[in-house]
Amino acid sequence: NELTRMGIAHVNELCLPKLGYHVDIAILPITDPAEAGALLDDKVAARTREAVRAATVTYGVLVIEIDGPWHYDAARRLLPATELIRRHLALVGCAVVAVPYWKWDALNDNAEKAAYLAELLSSLPPRASSRASQGG
Repeated sequence: NELTRMGIAHVNELCLPKLGYHVDIAILPITDPAEAGALLDDKVAARTREAVRAATVTYGVLVIEIDGPWHYDAARRLLPATELIRRHLALVGCAVVAVPYWKWDALNDNAEKAAYLAELLSSLPPRASSRASQGG
């Protein structure tokens, strides 16, 4: 598991009982980087850990969905059911990062996988203000 190799604490197949969904990988908030386990000197792993830290501070829970072929139609468009799950996760404050199976399978080694994860995590948008914080 690439996240374990990079020292990123996570939970596989986490159940979110309020929604009735299982997510492939959940990364829960980390305030102290040492909590993530043995940290490596690898620059890509460090960049990925920082992106994870920033995402969990911003969003609370970071969800990584590994999307196999059953999440897409023949033209590789995301199926409506999967889109709906993503919207539900976002509504409860989760940041969702999708990893399409064909992109993951095309990566040649652990270094490429770590760099890909770092890129995805670093590209998360800032969390939008909630309506409650805007007075309505």
